[in-house]
Amino acid sequence: MSSKLVPDYTAETVLDIDFEKLVSEGAKCVIFDADNTLLSYDETMPGEKIADLCKKLKSLGLYVCILSNGHSKRIKGIAESLGLDFIGDALKPKKKGFRQCTRQCGCALSEAVVVGDQLFTDIWGARRAGCVPVLVKPIKLDNEPGFVKFKRVLEKLFKNSIRKKASVMRREEQNG
Repeated sequence: MSSKLVPDYTAETVLDIDFEKLVSEGAKCVIFDADNTLLSYDETMPGEKIADLCKKLKSLGLYVCILSNGHSKRIKGIAESLGLDFIGDALKPKKKGFRQCTRQCGCALSEAVVVGDQLFTDIWGARRAGCVPVLVKPIKLDNEPGFVKFKRVLEKLFKNSIRKKASVMRREEQNG
């Protein structure tokens, strides 16, 4: 199972991902997790940098959406503020939500990049569905719900092997 938890790429934040490189590799869709990927659990709306990123991704011709296990009502507000489609209460790592996202834009699962902060939902779900998984560091750990904190303990068991196997995306790579 550990190989299914290894992302293709890792980055500090969503702002550090080289999306141009992913487009050159065939990406047509970006599926973002919401909580602790685009904004922290205690924020209600993403900041201006995330809004600018979503605009940039759309200008690259990418379909951008949110797929979250968070409650649909909360995710709807976040998605609407960014002008994105969304699926809340997604039950990741189940494949259904990933399939729905790619159906909405008419691309293959292999052409979708999934960006998230959790191994057992985002990365494993992306891998199961046949998408390209990108792991980012969680924005803020101290306010996560208890069930997420429990998963973080388990994730630590896999972190060393992930660092060795995943490609790291850094701003230096993006700028030259």
